[in-house]
Amino acid sequence: MSKSIDVADRRVILFGQQNLQNSILIGFIHQRTRVDCQLVSVPEWRGEWTGNAGQTLALIDADSARTDRIQELLEQVHDQEADISVAFFNTSRNHPVERMIVWPMVNGLFYRETSQQQLSKGILGIFDGEYWLPRHLMAQYLERNRHKPKRLTAFNGLLTKREKQILQLTATGATNTEIATSLSVSMHTVKTHIYNLFKKIGVTNRIQAVNWAQENMDELLHESIE
Repeated sequence: MSKSIDVADRRVILFGQQNLQNSILIGFIHQRTRVDCQLVSVPEWRGEWTGNAGQTLALIDADSARTDRIQELLEQVHDQEADISVAFFNTSRNHPVERMIVWPMVNGLFYRETSQQQLSKGILGIFDGEYWLPRHLMAQYLERNRHKPKRLTAFNGLLTKREKQILQLTATGATNTEIATSLSVSMHTVKTHIYNLFKKIGVTNRIQAVNWAQENMDELLHESIE
């Protein structure tokens, strides 16, 4: 499930030092993507950003702040109802932010050697719902989290009707914003339902949820018909 998004509804907030390099970088990103860009030197989420509709990418310079400050910024972003994705750039190998790809809204990580052209391409990909994460980090993540799924023969009311709808939409690749629009509910409601259904089916992220839905699709569809 996808929909055409005007670039006017997209925004990049780059968290990094106020220096010439980052100023040039946001100019290049804007030129290549036509997305509005803003440079912010303090790793704190501002309330006025939340009220604006559309998609936002928090692009975080991995070396712009201490790891604990970046962690606090992720906490703030996670608590927002808006459609916000996160990506790290200027990342060194074995940097602590590599372990932060487990956060549900972290969709990208770019190393220092990534070119500006590749970074811009990745930003557009993230806005379109793609993951731009190094293959070896994804492989490590899957190795830690893959397991034999529990096969359920009957749901017996395990999920509510709304949770089934959200799970089915999630399995199509729909973003939280698209789910909220499709079901005419708020972003906060979608996040709450996702949190509850993740607990019920015993998963911790969207990848595991999609795998679970695929394993149990026949029963999901059967209960939906009933």
